[in-house]
Amino acid sequence: MLYILNILDRDQRFSMLDQQQQAFLKERMMRSRRTVFANAMAKAKGIHIPPNAEYEDIEHLLDDWIYVGYIDAGHVTPELKCECGRALRYQHHVKHKITGDVMKFGIDHLKEHLNIDASIVSIIRKGLDAVDFELDEVLIKIQDHWTPEPEILNHPNLTNEAKEMISLHLPILDRHIRRLTVYRKLHAAHIIQASVSKDRAEHEVNAVEYDLFTVEQEYTLEQSLREPEKDSLDARFQDPVRQYLQRGIRSARTICELLIREHAAPDGRFLTEKPKIYYPVCLFIEEAHPGIEVTDLGRVDRHYTIASV
Repeated sequence: MLYILNILDRDQRFSMLDQQQQAFLKERMMRSRRTVFANAMAKAKGIHIPPNAEYEDIEHLLDDWIYVGYIDAGHVTPELKCECGRALRYQHHVKHKITGDVMKFGIDHLKEHLNIDASIVSIIRKGLDAVDFELDEVLIKIQDHWTPEPEILNHPNLTNEAKEMISLHLPILDRHIRRLTVYRKLHAAHIIQASVSKDRAEHEVNAVEYDLFTVEQEYTLEQSLREPEKDSLDARFQDPVRQYLQRGIRSARTICELLIREHAAPDGRFLTEKPKIYYPVCLFIEEAHPGIEVTDLGRVDRHYTIASV
């Protein structure tokens, strides 16, 4: 189902939320907008992006424009202008990572100001629209007094985002429910019992379109990496990995892509496009930093929280 409100209706419904709910949704929309923009810019440059990566990881791989914010004036006003001088309601802000230049414009002039392909502009526009539609979904569900099925509230695979929305008395999104539906179907069919099938389940849950043959191939290749001589990370790459961790880069996949780009690490990949150096990188990080906190995103990626490196 597609949830769409007109701007006036959206503004009115949003204003009826309490301060905590508004703050959460504003922050979430900002994160989503940055992720949409970063994904599109990476796609334009042919950069490999880990599935479900958020803007913090993606922006480390970019060296030009990143999305840094927007202003909603509430109505079209001459106080808020595009670079061309046109009055705006929504003003988008992007920053060049190298030069530090900041540009402010309306979405209609994105192509002209950043000199990017029209197909990438289309991806960005559709992504930003999707962010608005998810806000509309929340607001419509509130108006309709929507509540989830009781078993959803305590489901072990509920995402942190969904848990936070529930804690704020906000309705969760249809995509949260679809994710749980996939888990239920896979469990019912006993697909998650076997190791290879579990990998397939996690890939399906993360909406990555791999067939079973592909996942089995990756599984076989992963097993070959368990040979001792292939497990250790080349000494040339160990200091760069430490430096990436010090910079706050949490994603193992992003660290691998940076090693390939900036330090000429081997670019061999599985059929799923995961770099083959992924496993040596993970082993090095986890063996060299006891007490590390690891988030395993279904073997798609691993995120790290390290107190000191």
